[in-house]
Amino acid sequence: MITTTTTSPPRSARRAIAALAVCTGLLAVGCGSSDDGDQTSEGATADTAPMVGATGAGITSGPPDGTEVVDGGDLVFGIEAEPAGLDPSRFAFSSAGHLVASAVFDPLATLDEDGNAVPYLAEGFESSDDDKTWTITLPEGVTFHDGSAFDADAVVANLEAYRTSTIVSSAFWAFDTIEATDPTTVTITLTEPYANLPALFTAQAGYMAAPVMFEDASYGLAPIGTGPFRFDSHTPDQLWSFTANEDYWREGEPHLDSIDFVPIPDNSQRLSDLRSAEIDIMYTQRSQQVNELRSSDFKLVEFTGGDESMLVLNTSKPPFDSLTARRAVAFATDAAGWRANNPVEQPANSPFSEFQPGYLEDNGYPEFDMEQAKALVAEYEAETGGPLAFSFTTQEDLDNLTDADFFAETYREAGMEVTIAAIPQINLVATVATGNYEMARFRIFNQPDPDADSHFWRTSSIGDLVSLNFPRYENPDVDAAINRALATDDEAERDAAYQEVNRIFAENVPYVWLGRSTWVLAADPRVNGIYDAANGSLQTVGPKTWIAGLWIS
Repeated sequence: MITTTTTSPPRSARRAIAALAVCTGLLAVGCGSSDDGDQTSEGATADTAPMVGATGAGITSGPPDGTEVVDGGDLVFGIEAEPAGLDPSRFAFSSAGHLVASAVFDPLATLDEDGNAVPYLAEGFESSDDDKTWTITLPEGVTFHDGSAFDADAVVANLEAYRTSTIVSSAFWAFDTIEATDPTTVTITLTEPYANLPALFTAQAGYMAAPVMFEDASYGLAPIGTGPFRFDSHTPDQLWSFTANEDYWREGEPHLDSIDFVPIPDNSQRLSDLRSAEIDIMYTQRSQQVNELRSSDFKLVEFTGGDESMLVLNTSKPPFDSLTARRAVAFATDAAGWRANNPVEQPANSPFSEFQPGYLEDNGYPEFDMEQAKALVAEYEAETGGPLAFSFTTQEDLDNLTDADFFAETYREAGMEVTIAAIPQINLVATVATGNYEMARFRIFNQPDPDADSHFWRTSSIGDLVSLNFPRYENPDVDAAINRALATDDEAERDAAYQEVNRIFAENVPYVWLGRSTWVLAADPRVNGIYDAANGSLQTVGPKTWIAGLWIS
């Protein structure tokens, strides 16, 4: 058994992540220590300067923070979409959903600046030598917003709810038993080795909700967690409002009196509202707004190792149950031309970035080739006796419709028949997860370690109704490779296993890759605590901007 220290453990030392003090230099930003140390010219403190971690990304620019933290004030956060609800067991969270959920829920674990999973709400994680038994140690004295105890029984209630959830159950594929062995200890037994299980608890599957939420679905619109803010009110499509949790378990946080999240789907409008002080902070990944913000006086976080932008192809029904059709679309997709019009997007040919195990510069993925596309369309027509026709589902905002028109033009040039179906973003995840689409525009896979995304690729994630394997692509070789990657701490073995997944995806094309997103978080200069997203997500706790540590000067 390996005992960890308060520095970032290497991947090979993760058998025990026990009793790690969260408020250390490791998570200085997450602990709201923006007043410690000297200011750098970029506005970050000396001990929280922009970092290059597992994602190789993240810069901070703009005016520096004030020298002393000020408590109080109200913050308005512009988000890109309305979350359908905030019950982690009933709703698939988009980026906006995760961000709003992070106000009210704490995850059991978070990510350090190298992308390693470390304790957050939990005090520690410890595994057996075979990585099939994991023990979670919990703090004493933490309560949910309704006054109920956060204890081992509450954790078991959460994990059991997730294990039976149509939304997140696929992430629990290896769970056998979940038991409260005493009030502060939960023991999990697995059917297969899982060397990095704490990574599972850094996002939706780790959010801890008051058990009453699982008994009454109405709490999805009035959530109860242990987080820095308590739910106050919700006006559909207009506002999610939260007030400070005066009993928050992290001493001295939050600094704000309240935080409001305002859904503003139009990217241009969101930026306009920031300029006019209708909102105090926002985020975007659209090139026009990113470039405008780069030349502004706002405080910025820029994260270039973000999620992949892609077209998901439903392999469970025509026309994309045909490999010929899928490869035809890939050859007809001018991703480089699209990125030329969206210059903040980085090239992508798989779900693996160059900073991750599994990355291959040349994996055999089809590059844009109109003649190849036309030949494959003709081959498909010969095979089926009909045209290669499909519906392209995308968000109904102007930016996404413009992108859809760009791609549809080359598909039609190749001989395909394309219909564009525009729907609200709030409906997009559910539409794709339930398989009610043929091709859909999507954005996902932003975790620094692919272990945390791997359940999206497993055959076991395909359900009769809901599938987190969004293309519903079945391949036993993918499953076997993922199992090998999850069972080992050996980086070379993990790299080889995920490279196999990479090559299979490239050859069989369940996803058509467009680019890797660049996200920008922008705030009015009076907002303090804006830091880089070195841990891989703007929505996850870690050494980065975290809403409990935001304050207004």
